[in-house]
Amino acid sequence: MFERLGVLVLIAAALVAGVVLYLAQPPSTPSPQPSPPTTDESPSAPQDQPETPDASEQTPSHRDEPSQPDEASDEPTAQPLAERTLENGLKVIVYEDHTAPVVAVNVWYKVGSRDEPSDKQGMAHMTEHMMFKGSKNVGPEEHARLVNRAGGSNNAFTREDVTVYFETLPQEELELALRLEAERMQNLIIAPEQFRSEREVVKEEFRARLENNPTARALQRFREVAFEGTPYAWTAAGTPEDLDNITVADLKRFYETYYVPNNAVLVVAGDVQPERAFELAQTHFGDIPSGELPDPINVGMPTPEQMRTEQIQLPVQLPAMIGGYPLPEAGHEDAAALQVAGTILSQGRSSRLQESIVRDQGLAVAAGGVPQFYQDLGMMLLFAFYTPDQDPSEVRSALLEELAKLRNQPVGERELQKAKNQLKSQYVFNLDSISGVANAIGEAEVIRGDAEKFLQGESRYADVSAADVRRAAHEYLSEDRLTLVQLVPQGGQSQ
Repeated sequence: MFERLGVLVLIAAALVAGVVLYLAQPPSTPSPQPSPPTTDESPSAPQDQPETPDASEQTPSHRDEPSQPDEASDEPTAQPLAERTLENGLKVIVYEDHTAPVVAVNVWYKVGSRDEPSDKQGMAHMTEHMMFKGSKNVGPEEHARLVNRAGGSNNAFTREDVTVYFETLPQEELELALRLEAERMQNLIIAPEQFRSEREVVKEEFRARLENNPTARALQRFREVAFEGTPYAWTAAGTPEDLDNITVADLKRFYETYYVPNNAVLVVAGDVQPERAFELAQTHFGDIPSGELPDPINVGMPTPEQMRTEQIQLPVQLPAMIGGYPLPEAGHEDAAALQVAGTILSQGRSSRLQESIVRDQGLAVAAGGVPQFYQDLGMMLLFAFYTPDQDPSEVRSALLEELAKLRNQPVGERELQKAKNQLKSQYVFNLDSISGVANAIGEAEVIRGDAEKFLQGESRYADVSAADVRRAAHEYLSEDRLTLVQLVPQGGQSQ
């Protein structure tokens, strides 16, 4: 019995770590490699100790930033950012760090699944795939081969708010990366045969990661309910039905609308002088014409007035509670306090949900609360996986009780400091490589609204007080704001 329970715990932890975060970011396009490609990258699940980039690459996690842990061993020192905007609107941000003879190049396009028509979900992800299938002067897959031949690596990812392409190369190959990125910004070829082939690839990714995973389907249904009426109700993965609705003409129009310099941010980080980077950016991107962008999509945070509940039956062994509270956007002043709250709830064996619901009461085999932030809103994701012999109403009551304690009782100083230390450590570990630095800069500029927020680093957690955590929990984590989806094994019943 205990051996089987241990296996169930591992299964639940794997579901939480992989599936929840996959819904936050679909798979990136793999670049051709001489050896089999590695797993796509995204943030790993909370652990007692933050994992280093080396450790995370050995697990099937899906990190949301590029990582090359062998580039440099020293922690990068925060230097002032050099910024320049070209006449065509392309913003160029340079971070100078001569620790190792390596450069990272990121191109952040301000377009993601939120910009897709609701009946053509997956268009942003499809465009990402086609960006590796050839342009006027670079053949299909040749972009990746040229980078690999130069001793570098490259990949891409699509999320709700952005599509990002990135390379890491020896510093003397910086111009190669910029030339290739400029080439596909203006000269992409969307050939019908390549389009049809990639559409099938994207559809198969959906089947493997979502359709064949009941827990992922439950999470997707939760998202549809919680984000109803907003473009965050779907992920960039798309659906087979919607992907079949997309035509070559649709994708060309999408590319021509959003893949323009005034809708992009170029980040160069590493062993480079800023003026050299600006000079190369002007040379390769300067003549690309700007585009006329659609009016921005304004998405407000949902404000439910009462708890919403739903039950779905799927072929699973472990029933689950999956819930969430709407949060403000990534750049909001309360984001740091909410991150601290999420860490207190679920990071590590001594976190509140793990200690109370899993270890002390034995009601669940895994439980947690994970804040997820987007450009315009966020969500505190709450979950518990439990065995079929448990009473779901007791599991639900236990979850809500822990949230009530966070709202109504001050956090102890020791617990607060522990959570802040965990967040600081995670942030520093994510900067272990120069590609991680470039990604953090792009995230600060595009998602949080200002690249200068990168320079705040882990210090943004330092001023979070127990009163801040309690106030944020009281404002955003009240029961009337909760959306709760109960996943029941097929043939089972709720109690």
